[in-house]
Amino acid sequence: MELSQAHLRYLLAIGQLSQGKAAVSSAQVARALQVSRPSVTRMLTVLAEKNLVTKARYGKITLTETGAALAHQLQAGLRDLERRLLALGLDLDLEETAAVAGALASALPEHCFRKLCTTGSGGAMGSTKP
Repeated sequence: MELSQAHLRYLLAIGQLSQGKAAVSSAQVARALQVSRPSVTRMLTVLAEKNLVTKARYGKITLTETGAALAHQLQAGLRDLERRLLALGLDLDLEETAAVAGALASALPEHCFRKLCTTGSGGAMGSTKP
């Protein structure tokens, strides 16, 4: 399944927002990504077509099993990137490290970020077919 950096950004945001919750709202996603609600609606349509999210009435968004697994891999890749940044000794605090890792992950070509996002068994991100 081919995913763009924008798809990955949205999945990561939805995954982070949905920690411990059954669903998130499109308004929450829009705030987290600093995009408009119509942009979120358009992207959710694409992600739903890829079987990564479901959208219920009134904008409640949940990750599918495939979407949740992929979001988990994205989060693991981001944490790995944060650890690598900390190891460089750049004197960044944890908040700064998270911000730099997020910016770098967004700027990396997809194939590079995919290399960071591996499961414990060594499978590449997105290797699970829907």
